Amino acid sequence: MTRASIFLVSLLVLSWRNVNSLNLTEYATTVEELALDEKFVEEYTKWSLELFSQPDYIDGPTPPPFPCSTEGMKSVEVPTSVHALRPGDIQCIAGMGDSITAGMGARAITPVGVLLESRGRSWSVGGDDSYKKVLSLPNILRLYNPNLKGFSTKTSISFLNGQNAKHNGLNVAKSGARSYHMVDQADLLLDRLKNGKLCDWDNDWKMITFFIGGNDLCDFCTDMEKHDPANYIGWIRDTLDRLYNANLPRTLVNVVLILDVRPVRELKDGNFVCKILHKSVCPCAAYPTEDQEKTLSEWIPQYQQGVVDLINSGRYDGRDDFTVVVQPFLSQTTPPRKANKIDFSYFAPDCFHFSAKGHAVASLSLWNNMFEPIGAKKTSWHQGEPFECPSQDHPFIYTSKNSMSEKKQQ
Repeated sequence: MTRASIFLVSLLVLSWRNVNSLNLTEYATTVEELALDEKFVEEYTKWSLELFSQPDYIDGPTPPPFPCSTEGMKSVEVPTSVHALRPGDIQCIAGMGDSITAGMGARAITPVGVLLESRGRSWSVGGDDSYKKVLSLPNILRLYNPNLKGFSTKTSISFLNGQNAKHNGLNVAKSGARSYHMVDQADLLLDRLKNGKLCDWDNDWKMITFFIGGNDLCDFCTDMEKHDPANYIGWIRDTLDRLYNANLPRTLVNVVLILDVRPVRELKDGNFVCKILHKSVCPCAAYPTEDQEKTLSEWIPQYQQGVVDLINSGRYDGRDDFTVVVQPFLSQTTPPRKANKIDFSYFAPDCFHFSAKGHAVASLSLWNNMFEPIGAKKTSWHQGEPFECPSQDHPFIYTSKNSMSEKKQQ
């Protein structure tokens, strides 16, 4: 690292003195100290040269020619039912969550760079460039509806403008956020939808992707009661209630199940760099005691099943223009491998957040989950797999109701 980088980290540390989420202060302090550690600099240089030499690391892989037909995938008349929603009907897109949705570190090449958010590359709500260059859910949807609104672009700085950067659109995710911050995010999103002039509250069909829980699990051992599954599910319920009870019309919410953070322990053991950085990024999963490891093994499926049970309860099925769909593709995802070793090209330099390559796979997986019926959705990400395409027989995004209709027809 250069002296300029060391100076930048020092500024970041000063800026984060009052930030306690995601252990950001500790992370910045750690990076500052490591910049002066000759062994770390030597190991990081060696590791990063191998990592960054891969052509698709910083910008992600060039998307393949889009294999799905867009013909007939926008309704002739705007649908009144969320269960008859085609991809071309989506007019606004939004995202809620933490640093993964904020795109933290997605284009980073140093541990310092991880502290910047590449929101335009976010898997679920980023809209930089176009599908020809960047694989993201908004860029796929723009092939069906070029007038899609709400996606985030460019880069934000988490400790300065972060959640409120000029180009964020309806990406209200905040790095370091936990489940108990989500009601506030819902309020922020509702305010932008009502007052931001990005979307038509009454008439536009909206898609919101909601993903949260990684920081709860990464830091659970600091406060077992606060992060227990019952509280986590309670905050998810309160957040979805806030959206539903606001009478937000014409809305489909994707709730992406939390990933299993236990592989962080293996990511940490991958090399010297990850071993040091994970003390700040995900300490409770990277360095658990025997009892904490047992707790994680019990809590992760409870986090996931609790969300499934909440959605399956029918709590959000009382209106025909609003629904919530669980998208489970991360629930059993494990780190990709290459030559029997973890392929770190899918991760940012902190060995935790997604690189641009990781975001691309996540966006493909989310899209594919949307076009897999409930009960048949894949529970790991679709690495190296083809696109699921809406068909003339079933052009709709799958929901609980239209998944049941298809089963009856079969």
